[in-house]
Amino acid sequence: MSTQPIAPKDRYDVVIIGAGPAGLTAGMYSARQGLVTALVAGSIGGQAMWAKHVENFIGWQLVSGPELVERFHEHVHRFDVDCFTGNLVNAIVPDGAGGFDVFTREGLVLHTATVIIATGKAVNRLAIPGEDALLGHGVSYCATCDAAFFVGKAVAVIGPGESAADAALELSTLGAGPIALVSERPVVAPEAVLAKLAADPAIALHERAKPLRIEGEGHVERLILSRDGAEEALTVCGVFIEVGSIKADDFAMGLVEVNDKGEIVIDKSGATSTPGIYAAGDVTDEFGKQIIIATGQGARAAMAVNRDLKRR
Repeated sequence: MSTQPIAPKDRYDVVIIGAGPAGLTAGMYSARQGLVTALVAGSIGGQAMWAKHVENFIGWQLVSGPELVERFHEHVHRFDVDCFTGNLVNAIVPDGAGGFDVFTREGLVLHTATVIIATGKAVNRLAIPGEDALLGHGVSYCATCDAAFFVGKAVAVIGPGESAADAALELSTLGAGPIALVSERPVVAPEAVLAKLAADPAIALHERAKPLRIEGEGHVERLILSRDGAEEALTVCGVFIEVGSIKADDFAMGLVEVNDKGEIVIDKSGATSTPGIYAAGDVTDEFGKQIIIATGQGARAAMAVNRDLKRR
């Protein structure tokens, strides 16, 4: 897998867009099957790079996100994959001959028979002081990933919707607490979920409260809120931010079917509504935004591409 400046081949069997766990796995599987493979991405790793600790990837009892990504990268490096990092895709255009032209903002053009979109998702940030500095040191965007590290510890969950409510309940189930569920407006979730929140003694609602900053020396110690014009401090060890995500695949809008969340709709093989275009990982509408699930989807999409090309 070359990461040096290279000239693109005349045509690829598959171009993979994104180099997180799903994209890297798809690249390895594609090349291993003998497909002429290119991988194009702004950078290597995706959201996995933010994880200070990963303990739910089978075979690794505890590993950092960057270390896990580096192992993925090394594995892909063993195979013949043209890697174009530092390139952001801005268009996929059918070429009229059953394939596609992939364009990047930087002027790169790749001609390919098939495409795998594995761009992941970009989480919405609060953009408050302390959020970036303490990311991975108590600030998290994934309760499923990190809840187990906060057993018996006070935490806050920030968000107005069902994902925030689910995160609070998951944290409670795994033994975190007390849990402050913070929202600037009343929490919106199914009635059954709201009833569980109200019945859980470990969860306290802090509605109409605006997060101002996250404080701590080397790790999260306090969340500062504004409510009714006054500041108040919550003593917490963790802050879970659940305020939605930004679509990372605007270049695919109008080309493939998406759901009301902007996720790409796929079938059980990873195929989208457009023949020849597949998707894998957090960018899809499949349940479970986890590293291990993304890698499996990347492998599946690559295998489906190989089958697709053999049938042409």
